[in-house]
Amino acid sequence: MVEPDYQDCLDDRADLRAAFHAAISLFHMSDWVWETHEATVRANFSLTDRKSGVVKAPDKSEEFANALEEQYPDFGLIRGIANAAKHLKLKPHGIRPVPNAPRHAANTSVQIEGGGAGYEVGPGGYGQGNWGYAGRPCVVLEGATDTEFSDIAKAVYQMWQTLRATHGW
Repeated sequence: MVEPDYQDCLDDRADLRAAFHAAISLFHMSDWVWETHEATVRANFSLTDRKSGVVKAPDKSEEFANALEEQYPDFGLIRGIANAAKHLKLKPHGIRPVPNAPRHAANTSVQIEGGGAGYEVGPGGYGQGNWGYAGRPCVVLEGATDTEFSDIAKAVYQMWQTLRATHGW
């Protein structure tokens, strides 16, 4: 499921449905990896307990996701996008400590040339020159720093490729 969802996202960077599907697949890969490679995950990953500050091996799939998020902030963004897509609005306890993480599904949207916050006017004024995201509509995670979704998806996809090669998954 990850491969076709990821490819659909890359094929049409302005398709919000494809972006949400890619986010959900890339995030939930952690559940699949946990269930099929739990011993390897426990032996090779650790996380800091948010309450005690103690570093420990994960003992459930959610803790594996937390460990990945600590090492790979883009995984935390994908997690937030996936959960916001599912629940619409995240409750404060559901928001992970990742900078620029979404709090609402509306934080991930299609930005179109010439509209929305975060755009800079390039040479030539409105409608001319560089404006928005290379002059094309695309899905963007809005926040302190607007980020094109496909860049986040690529980073997480590469994370999974690297982990697979490293651990033999």
